[in-house]
Amino acid sequence: MRTPPLAVSLALSWSLAAAPARAATLPAHGPLRVLVISDEVNPNNLSDAQLTQRGDISAALNAADSGLTLEGTAKEVYSQCIDDALAALKSAAPPHVVVYFAHSSAVGCDQSDQQAALSSAFEAQLMRGGGIVVLHHGGYTWPGKEALMPLLGVSASSISWNTSEGQRVFNVAPGHFVTSNAVVYDGRAALAGMAAVPAGTFDYFDNIPDERYPNTALLTQTGETRTILFASNSGGTRVLGYTLERPGWLGRVLYYQPAEYQPHALDDRKGPNFQILANAIVYSVHQEGGSAGAGASSGASGSGGAGGSGVGGQPGNAGTSSSATAGSGGSSTTHGGSGSAVGGSAQTVGGSNALGGSINHAGSSAAAAGGSTAGASPATPNHSGSSSDSGGCGCRLSAAHNPTRNAASALLFATLSLFSRRRRPARSRPTH
Repeated sequence: MRTPPLAVSLALSWSLAAAPARAATLPAHGPLRVLVISDEVNPNNLSDAQLTQRGDISAALNAADSGLTLEGTAKEVYSQCIDDALAALKSAAPPHVVVYFAHSSAVGCDQSDQQAALSSAFEAQLMRGGGIVVLHHGGYTWPGKEALMPLLGVSASSISWNTSEGQRVFNVAPGHFVTSNAVVYDGRAALAGMAAVPAGTFDYFDNIPDERYPNTALLTQTGETRTILFASNSGGTRVLGYTLERPGWLGRVLYYQPAEYQPHALDDRKGPNFQILANAIVYSVHQEGGSAGAGASSGASGSGGAGGSGVGGQPGNAGTSSSATAGSGGSSTTHGGSGSAVGGSAQTVGGSNALGGSINHAGSSAAAAGGSTAGASPATPNHSGSSSDSGGCGCRLSAAHNPTRNAASALLFATLSLFSRRRRPARSRPTH
């Protein structure tokens, strides 16, 4: 077998380098604005490399191998100087997803108490369709945070640091996107149920070491839809993660308790903990792909369904077309139908969520779901030529969205073609 010429080898190497495989794996999704609100505590005397600290989460989300498609970069704000986070949440282009990793209550940069303002901003975030991912000590009840915990649906207290057994994480919702998308489990074992935790035999992985929250209570409200995703029997049976939806919310709350130990929480981006975090981010705003999201339905064939309207930027009904008029910073969201916003801030196509007008799939085909299409506003990134799947998501990006990979493929093809032509026997030219 002959060694390929240098040009072919270079083309192959360049094409592979130009399209690196990402460690975390996610379905195609629109670009997301992500805001991290964080602080740190270190009761277990961990080193900087071991402890998940301020700045670590945004750095991991911004990494090339995070699997996330971001609009700009993920921003991180200190919970003890919360002004920038409050301003972002009230802006005309608020974050699509907030990752809440704050142990302490919110304080302004002038040291004023801003926890009530943050709680109100979080409620508005969920009602307009934004997601909140509560990570680790974001679910820990600390003086000043008490009023926020019912909105997030959890109250954790007490800690137990274990370096020998750590914490076993059971997947108690097999097949759910957050628990199953590219998450690798080490084994399978029986789990004794209690309260909200089901009994059964489930897949699991071990976090060693890990910080446990032995006292974890779920704070429920009438009419909510909650799916328990993860549980543990290390030091007692309790919930480790869930997804939460409530009446009036268009977004979702996702809670995941492990994250104290940075090496397996953030640094190992092909590991289960970071994959779960990445899954939770896209799921919180119905961008998991392949479906219109929980509670959504597609419109009738060839139309967006019955016409509905949302005044002042309020949401239309699922499976209907909606319009928002004279909405001051309002949002309009539909699932499975067509959406348009006049004076509002968001549009959806074929059941995909668009928040703040930034995730808009103009020109996409919603024929499989029967939804109609909506054009993007001038300030909206436009994913022309994307196509809807049978669930009406309309958020799978076409190959045209990867010019680097396409360029690499073209170069490789041209180089191989040139090499092939050079190998052909010369043809005698006719004489005249």
